[in-house]
Amino acid sequence: VVLPFVNMSADPENEYFSDGITEEIINALTTVKGLKVIARTSSFAFKNKNIDVRSIGHQLGVGTVLEGSVRKAKNRVRITAQLINTNDGTHFWSKNFDRDLKDIFTLQDEISVLLADQIRENFGHIEIPPVLHPTTTHDVKAYDLWLKGSYHLKRKDYEDIKAAMKFFKAAIKVDPNYSEAYAYLGETYIQAEALNIFPNEEGNNLARNAAERAIKLHAENAKAHLV
Repeated sequence: VVLPFVNMSADPENEYFSDGITEEIINALTTVKGLKVIARTSSFAFKNKNIDVRSIGHQLGVGTVLEGSVRKAKNRVRITAQLINTNDGTHFWSKNFDRDLKDIFTLQDEISVLLADQIRENFGHIEIPPVLHPTTTHDVKAYDLWLKGSYHLKRKDYEDIKAAMKFFKAAIKVDPNYSEAYAYLGETYIQAEALNIFPNEEGNNLARNAAERAIKLHAENAKAHLV
């Protein structure tokens, strides 16, 4: 299980960034064949709860816990990650990563590959693809806006859904070919329809158009097909 990374930034508003990094690592690790990774919903149930990793391991039926922290300041980011044995609470592996934000895509994949390699070293053979989580943008500003939108979308109340729409549209403005931003915007329209921000038919049409645009840009975008 990948526990929610702790936001160690001076600005509490950067919570969206630490949550987003956690989810990206979860998504990347799920592509490793033979590795069972606990879903985000179960993982984030432990957010801000000081619970012994041995207890978490027992509750979720996992042998290892990844925990960490994110410190973001201007154009720099430091990520600390620790892989822990849930049987006795000992560390398998720990590492700090200091990078420019422009390297965030490479960094996320590097962390995921290193983690998978450490798990393989301790638990036996698993196949690790060279790239675990290909992104549909290489623009850091667009990606940061998408992370903010995703953070608000998951909160699912009236003001958050309006904020999510604003951030996804801003991400698309920065990168008009950002498939993931279109897909998430489509899901946001569905939530907006449920909250009566749009009439049903209008919300459905907006969602369908956004999803179709996402699929046109990236045919294997699962989120877009779901929408």
